[in-house]
Amino acid sequence: MTICTGQPAAKHLEAYIQGTLPERQAREFETHFADCEICLGQVEALQAVTLRLGAQPRRPLRPPIPWPIRVGALAAIAAAMILCYIGLQTRRELPHTAVVSGAPPTASHDGAVSPAKTLATSTMAAGQLADLTMPVFRESNLRGQTGDDSFKKGMKAYSAHDCTSARKSLTQVAPGDEDALAARFFLGVCQMHDGDFSDARGSLRNVANAGDSPQQEAALYYLAQIALASNEVDMAGGYLRRTIQLRGDFESRATAGLAKIRVMSGRR
Repeated sequence: MTICTGQPAAKHLEAYIQGTLPERQAREFETHFADCEICLGQVEALQAVTLRLGAQPRRPLRPPIPWPIRVGALAAIAAAMILCYIGLQTRRELPHTAVVSGAPPTASHDGAVSPAKTLATSTMAAGQLADLTMPVFRESNLRGQTGDDSFKKGMKAYSAHDCTSARKSLTQVAPGDEDALAARFFLGVCQMHDGDFSDARGSLRNVANAGDSPQQEAALYYLAQIALASNEVDMAGGYLRRTIQLRGDFESRATAGLAKIRVMSGRR
């Protein structure tokens, strides 16, 4: 048995939210907080902060503030609130998380399937649950139009299922543009469609961690699908739970997906 004191979140959360945490470490952190209530609570607390900040009316700035500076400011504000949250968390009784070690159980004499065999079968089936269908682009879902030719050109190619051309155009949308998050989301979807899961994770994680946007919920949902396609069941469940918490258009799909995972894994 081991107790998590929240050190992984204290070490990685700021870089994770800013998108500067290396891919391997980011995936390890996601795998950890999918099953750790302490670290997941800190991630969700920061998400709540960014949601509140994102809900404030936007004032157009000319020239636009570069994306890294804007996110850095949000992280600085959120960090103070996270410290308060951590202080409250540490006063509570810390939950225990079992650490599985040693050889997997073997099959019983009565022919029952061993936990190890069940896990292997579940892992093989996980990829079959993945929903990698490209979502339909609806222009009305966006907050406004800037007239960015790269975005318009990219979304025209996306609507024609020409991901090669779409990716080329969407990468040219300026980070400070108001359509930047939408461009990043659909870029991630194209990367997912092309099987570039590593790049797709980075793009979609960037959108999910940016706070309130029309694409945040969808980004979390498709991060879950990529995790399923990669046989990372626990990580997929964590993303689906975060999707459900946003209570948006993807809530029912995420709820159904989470139920399928539980049935597949033999969980209640």
